Formats: sequence, structure tokens, C-alpha cells
Amino acid sequence: MPFGVAYATAGSLFGFLGVFAGHLVSGRDTLRILTSCFMARIFRMTLPSFIEENRPLSYFLFTLWGTMLGGLAGFFFSEYTPKENMAFMLNGLLSGGLAWLFSMAASAFSPRPLGNTALRYVCCLLSLSAVLLGLMSYGGLWETAGRTALIFLILCVGFKCSFFYTLSTAAVTGLVLCLFSPSRIYFFLMIVVGTLLSAALKSFGKYGQIFSYLLSSLVLWLCTERSFGLFSSLISIALAGLLFLMVPVRLMSLLTKATVPVGGGYGKWKKARFRLTKQGNTQRLRGEESVCRTCPKRILCLTKFRTETAQAFDEIRTGVRNHDLRPPREFLDRCVRFPEVIAALRSDEETAFGLHYAKAFAQKEGELFCGDTAGGFRTADDRFVFTITDGMGSGTKAARQSVKAVRVMENLSKNGLEQADILKVLNRSLLDSAEESVLGVDVATVDLKSGVCDLFKAGAAPTYILRNGIVYEIGSETLPIGMLDEADIKHERCTLADKDYLVLISDGVLGKDKKWLSEYLNRAPAPRDCVTLADGILKEAKKSGRNRIDDVTVLAVQINKVA
Repeated sequence: MPFGVAYATAGSLFGFLGVFAGHLVSGRDTLRILTSCFMARIFRMTLPSFIEENRPLSYFLFTLWGTMLGGLAGFFFSEYTPKENMAFMLNGLLSGGLAWLFSMAASAFSPRPLGNTALRYVCCLLSLSAVLLGLMSYGGLWETAGRTALIFLILCVGFKCSFFYTLSTAAVTGLVLCLFSPSRIYFFLMIVVGTLLSAALKSFGKYGQIFSYLLSSLVLWLCTERSFGLFSSLISIALAGLLFLMVPVRLMSLLTKATVPVGGGYGKWKKARFRLTKQGNTQRLRGEESVCRTCPKRILCLTKFRTETAQAFDEIRTGVRNHDLRPPREFLDRCVRFPEVIAALRSDEETAFGLHYAKAFAQKEGELFCGDTAGGFRTADDRFVFTITDGMGSGTKAARQSVKAVRVMENLSKNGLEQADILKVLNRSLLDSAEESVLGVDVATVDLKSGVCDLFKAGAAPTYILRNGIVYEIGSETLPIGMLDEADIKHERCTLADKDYLVLISDGVLGKDKKWLSEYLNRAPAPRDCVTLADGILKEAKKSGRNRIDDVTVLAVQINKVA
């Protein structure tokens, strides 16, 4: 009853109709339960302003009010004792709590999720436990179906996510099931031990995960001197394993995201895999927009000295155009960041090229994070630096290594170091590190004044230039940094023109077939922009299953001449 009333309130309209019909058919305390479901739904539909203010609290109150009205209906229309009706009304607290959990869990798949990631994850686990309790409370085949569904979900989470989330899912759901029925303690021990064994057998793929739960049930049966229901457990594991082997990967991903919403909202989860970045758009920015945004004297310059500041910017621009730069002395005395301001205004006047870039990536199947990191940033001397770093292996450790390397490279670049020297510094830091670290690094610097592109590679995949439908491949075999005292760095230089596309990739895109990408770019239609180019390459790589072996990352840059 608490599960049905809560879902009738927090679920969809069709969910409410399903719960309503289910209780009507079951005939269990029909009047009070149907009154509670109906009134809770009416409250939700007629009080939209209250929902907008605090969605979880409103669902809790709607469910509580509906249950209280259902209990009052028992006083007038049914032959229940006052004690029974009061117990029914107090049961509304449990129903309201479940409605709060369902609303928090459902918000994980909306554009504006509620709470933080950890809270949504816990609410999803408790909601899953409530659904299983509602299913298994009917006993018999429903008990077997609930156990099969839980083992199947744990297998999916274990295949797509890390050991932490798999063990958390098994432990929380199993404990909740045990709290309401202590006889399920053996089942709880079986799934927890099976999860621990699956972590050791994960390298054997799906069959290793299924075998771990079979082995767990057998060990538990022997340890409990055959008091554990081995036959029923093997049936549940066999059915769950069969579903696990047959279900498509896309459906498995959806089930995993419904159980472990760590992406911060369903829409954000999908956008995180493919993002358009407009930081490279070299529009003509004023000095106060590009440099003065973080200056401590910004408010003073734009209020008290607003006219003088604007006149100084105009004089600097005019001097740059006439090759006679003479900044006003008053401006130099007042401005604490005049070198950066002059450099920004100079670059606005002298920039010949602009660019857009987009990156698309997919982590290796079974991992939660992508071990590659791609991005771009602009330097003070009007160059744009693009990097792809490939951490050793895949998963969380590789992602941590690659992100750290990108931050070091960006900080050193902004301090004026050349890219070859930056890679040497990074190589030395990896060699001196306490843990073994090897990185594949691909760096491309584009001079926005001349269009000259410098490529620095260390254990990186080739770079591709798409010009007028013709593909040019640049790159050679090198060793990653962190392996030798002297980094094996290859430097190539080319000149980009208007409408060119520059494509940087991680080695997971190519795999063993080193020629497929150049063949794909030659036969593919001309891309509309860098977004469609990066997205098309990623889809083609995933179609051939390359993300099953390694992380896959694509960074596409579109070059345009500034009018």
C-alpha cells in the first residue's frame, strides 16, 4: 500500500492509472487505498504552484493528505475499528517518505536535477529497493522475479560502472530487503559476495560476472550446511544471466543510468559526451571584456574613469593600426595590467584567423570516466593551443593523470614556455613521480595571425587536415612521455588556410586499423561545421566497437579567415 500510494502521487499519469487498476483488481482494502491514491493525485494536479516551490516536499504532503483522507473514508464507509483506521493514517508517513524518494530520484533525469549527485544516487537506490519490496511482497513467483531483476541490474551496473557503485547498489538494496524480511539475509550475502567475486573476474567479461554469482551461491550453500535455497537462487541467477547476455548495450546503458545517475541529470549525461566549445571564437573583444574582467580596479575604471578608459583603448587601437603605438601616460600610471590590456587590444586588431572547435568522446565500455582529456586555450601571444592527453590504461586513474597533465601544460604555456620545453618538463615530472605514469600527448598550436600550425607529438595518433575534400595525414611513431629520460618528441609544422579543418584524435580512435579514418574522411560528405565532423567520427568509431577496447576522443577545429 505505501508503495502504491507514493507512486500514484510522484509517478506519471499512466503510472497512477496502473497503480489504481492494480489495487482495484487485487481487492485488498480497496476503498481506503483507492481513495488515498485518487485524492493524492488530485492534490498534485490542482496545486501546481505548490509543486514548483518544493517538489519533494509537495509530493510528501500530497501523499500524506491522501492517505489521511483514505483513513477517514474507512471511518464512514467501512467496518474498520478506529485503531485500524488510525494505523492506516499513520502509514501515510511511510507513503509520503517514499513519494519524496521517488521525486528526488526522478529529478536525476530532468534538465534541472534536485540536490547533489550523492543524494540523488541514494534516493535512486532506495526507490529501487521500494519497487522491489512492492513486487516481492506478493511472494511466490513475484519473489523470484524480484530477485532476478535485482541480480540483472547489479550485473548491468557492474559491467558499466566501477566496483564502488556496484557494491553500493548491491549492499543498499540487499539491506533494505533484509530489514523488511530477515529471511532474505542469505540472498543479501549471496549478492554481496558475488559482487566481490565479480570484481576479481571482471577481466573475463560477462561470463565471468555471471559465474561469480553462481560461485557465490554455491559457497553460501556449503557454508550454511545446505540451509540456503540453492535451487531457487540458481534459477534467479540463470534467468538474470540470460537477460544480461541478450540485452542490447544501449538498453543496458539506460538501465545503468536509471540506477546510478552520477551524470547530474539525464540531459547533462548525454551532453557531457559531446560538447561544443565556443571559447575559440575569436570575435573582436574589447580590452575590458578580455582582460579587465578579473582586475581589482575594474569597477573604478568603468565608473569614475569610464570616459578616460574608453579614450585610451581607442588611442591604443589607432596606434596599432598605424604602427605608431603610444599609450597615454595617464592610462599607464593608473592601469595595473596594462601589458595584458595592450596585448589584447593588439591581438584584436592584428588577428587574421578565427576558429571554432568541438570535442566528442566516449569512455571505454565498463568504465565510468574517460581516460583521455581534450581541450584548448588561448595564450597571451595570440596563439591557440589544442591538446589531447591519453592516460595510461582507462578509467578513473587514467582520467586523473590526463587532467593533471593538461593543467600543467596550460599553466606553463600561459607563463611563456614553448611547447617542446613544456613536454620535457612534463616528462621529467612523470619520471620523478612515485607511481608509474605514462602519457600520450598530442599538442597543436595555431597562430591566429599567420595560420601556422605547430604539432608536437609524443606517443600520439596522427593529425588530419581536411582541405577542399582532400585529407592530409601528419604524424609518425613516437614513444609516450614518462618512459625515457629524453622525451621522444616529434615536431611538425604546416600552414592552415581558410575553411580548413584540423582533426586531433586519441589512439583509441584508430585501434589496429591505421587507415580507416583517412578513408572515412575521403568518402564522407563535406562537413557543415566542426560539430558534425567530430560527431561523425565518434559515431563511426563506436559503430565499429572501438570504444570497447579503449577510450575514444576526437577534437575538430574549424579555421575561418577574419573579414
